[in-house]
Amino acid sequence: MESFVKLTDVCDFQGGTQPPKSLWKKDLEDGYIRMLQIRDFTQRGKDNVEYIPYKKTLKTCEEHDILIGRYGASVGKICTGLSGAYNVALVKTKPNLDKIRRDFLLHLLRGTIFQNFILNVGDRAAQAGFNKGDLEGFEFSLPPLDQQKKIAAILDAADAYRQKTKALIEKYDELTQSLFLDMFGDPMRNPKEWMEKSLGESVEIITYGLTVRPAYKKEGFPVISAKEIKSGEVNFNDAKLIAKDDFDKVANKGKPEINEVLFTKTGAGIGQCAVIKVSENFAITQNIARIKFKKSIDVTYILFYLRTPYIQRLSHRESKGNAIKDLQLGDMKKFKILLPPIELQNQFSERVQVIESQKKQAQASLAQAEDLFNSLLQRAFKGELS
Repeated sequence: MESFVKLTDVCDFQGGTQPPKSLWKKDLEDGYIRMLQIRDFTQRGKDNVEYIPYKKTLKTCEEHDILIGRYGASVGKICTGLSGAYNVALVKTKPNLDKIRRDFLLHLLRGTIFQNFILNVGDRAAQAGFNKGDLEGFEFSLPPLDQQKKIAAILDAADAYRQKTKALIEKYDELTQSLFLDMFGDPMRNPKEWMEKSLGESVEIITYGLTVRPAYKKEGFPVISAKEIKSGEVNFNDAKLIAKDDFDKVANKGKPEINEVLFTKTGAGIGQCAVIKVSENFAITQNIARIKFKKSIDVTYILFYLRTPYIQRLSHRESKGNAIKDLQLGDMKKFKILLPPIELQNQFSERVQVIESQKKQAQASLAQAEDLFNSLLQRAFKGELS
């Protein structure tokens, strides 16, 4: 019979160590060991690898170990697959393998029940985070080891389908990027010698949004900020709301309209952009540039142009500020815009629509896969899956 247990009854936890930065090196030397931070797990494509002198007092992990992000924005992040010494922003799990399988534990920690628990714990702290004592409050259904193995296999299969669908969506994105380069070439080099103009010469309007943030309300008009602009479209689902009077003040400056482009100009998300595809009334914050391009420029073409590595690198390079970077509109207006014949731009747009249609089908499949996986997780750790 399954029983509910405390996580700390079947798993111990070990915090990391933080050697002085002066000891860190980019190249591996004799007597050194890799130093692991959360970014090493979440940004594996980047060159973040660093090494420190090995000491017995260091806290280390193997590839099979499961670590949990302990502080800040990464609290609850589940990390595995790397070996080395780990820093104080991570805590290593030390499961009692006579009671709980490591693959079962991995699914438990990644599941919504544990993630909601740990985020709630983090929210109560001055700095989002948790300690070992906080974990004593987490209880879950623990079946016998043979059932844990079966449950983990079911969850592995559901997760594999989910990850396969995610990879397919990424392939569609890669296909669109490849299509752009095939048709128009690299904007930085302009190998096809298209006509060039500055962004300032190519737009009818370029401005930004709210300089003073009104009070948020339970009902009203959406306010779009950088976090609502991620994948080429505007996400209204989690947007904050403002009262009609506050919206009317903004509207005097001009409301965003269909086929205009929103471009994040401030903070870590500089360069994220989206096309407005709905006629809904909404406001934008001052960290968003609102751009209305001339009718001689296809909006799908310009969206993918702005998302090219050339414009993305340029946006970050030209942004100014210390704590928070900001890209000034005056600097944006100087960006080089390539202007192929409108017929070719339209042709690109038509091909993108076909790819995007297939991508939306994959996204619908992903939503179903996510629902299935999360449902199985919920049932597994409530003792309803065997």
